[in-house]
Amino acid sequence: MGRKKLPMRRIENPTSRQATYAKRKDGIFKKANELSILCDTDVALIMFSPTGRLTSFSSTGRVEDIFLRFVDRPDELRGGYVCRLSLVF
Repeated sequence: MGRKKLPMRRIENPTSRQATYAKRKDGIFKKANELSILCDTDVALIMFSPTGRLTSFSSTGRVEDIFLRFVDRPDELRGGYVCRLSLVF
């Protein structure tokens, strides 16, 4: 038996929303770390919690250094179009 598929919509209960964020935050950090190890790449991740608290992850060095490397590259070398992914929990 598989798990029930949840609809992707905002969780209305603030306590449940914060608990879900805390659990999923750990998962996305783990995936970012695995990606950096398996593919030998630099990964930077920044997130703001539902309460506004900043959390960041960097595979090497500082998050700022990785983002500055991206910003300083010419547009044609940035790897194509960068889209904004917006998931609402």
